[in-house]
Amino acid sequence: MIKVWNFEFNTASGRAIPDYDDTDFVQTVYDKAFARLVDLERLGFEGIFFSEHHFLDSLSPNPNLLIAALARLTKRMKLGVMGNVLAFHQPWRLAEDLAMLDYITDGRLEIGTATGIPPEFMFVGIPIEDVRPMYAEMLQFLDKAREHRMFSHHGKYWNYDDLLAMPRLKKVARRREWVTMYTPGTAEMAARRNAKVTTGYQSTGSAAKSFAAYRQAAADAGIAVGPDDMAIRRQVMIWDTDAAAEALHKELLATAIERQKMIFRPLTERMAKRQGAMPEGVARSGTRDAASVPQSGSPPKEFAPFTAGFVDMNDEFIYGSPQTVADKIVAQCRQTGAGNMLAYHSECLEDDELGHHYKLWERVLPILETANI
Repeated sequence: MIKVWNFEFNTASGRAIPDYDDTDFVQTVYDKAFARLVDLERLGFEGIFFSEHHFLDSLSPNPNLLIAALARLTKRMKLGVMGNVLAFHQPWRLAEDLAMLDYITDGRLEIGTATGIPPEFMFVGIPIEDVRPMYAEMLQFLDKAREHRMFSHHGKYWNYDDLLAMPRLKKVARRREWVTMYTPGTAEMAARRNAKVTTGYQSTGSAAKSFAAYRQAAADAGIAVGPDDMAIRRQVMIWDTDAAAEALHKELLATAIERQKMIFRPLTERMAKRQGAMPEGVARSGTRDAASVPQSGSPPKEFAPFTAGFVDMNDEFIYGSPQTVADKIVAQCRQTGAGNMLAYHSECLEDDELGHHYKLWERVLPILETANI
């Protein structure tokens, strides 16, 4: 069985550049998004993961608020963030937020963590070299908050004595922590933490190597893991026929590239001034998170810890008729051993196209439910 999750960038859809200064437009974007997301429960999606992004083309700077709002509109779907960017949060505040969400969702919360993408840290003056150490220390803090009612923490970035964890996370049997991985080393760390893992931007072959490292590290730690503990993340577009899907994909990708160039121009200019190099990932991929991923030439030196493991984007896009999309998803899941698909859609689909795409998921999901991984 392959479980399908909707992965949300939380931005405006359509070919045109969104006008976020138009407050009526922004209100409509949120309203339409919530109506569509609620319907995913009826279609049979396993859950929804939101993303955390700041300062540019994103309406999801605080995705935990989206979880709280959607929790009251749904009953079954799991809800989470893939992931909370730990360096942007005060550890005690995030621990409290997650615990509250665990009750607001009645135990449907999925906890995901991420290091984030370098350009966003530049805006708020967080040194790139501090991000991964802050991430690791925050995980230590969250572990203490989960395990103890009262605790102290003394680290490089945060120091507290006698904090009271209030409220406490609900006690449920399933593991609720996810880690976004880009390298086998991250996968091994996640296995030792008894966490689930999902890919970022990785080819299927690269993901398979990372998942193999994950399974081996888990076995070495005496932890049993299987397909349900692993996920691949892909941009998916379903259309009536393969030919129509390919034509629409090419149009959407070309539009996305031009749209991203305009939206990210202030960022690329700022990065070029600071780094002495223009990042090309956005222009070449047409996907948002790739803003941090130069796809040609050498990445700026400060980005090196974040770009290792990023490879070509050929496997990132899955498109075709319902049967073709199902076959591609099954093939990638079988190659990697993953039992979960985190599917996001092109931000350039118009509202009517987006509705048709999600309608066709009704023909894909039953195929994936019976797939043997």
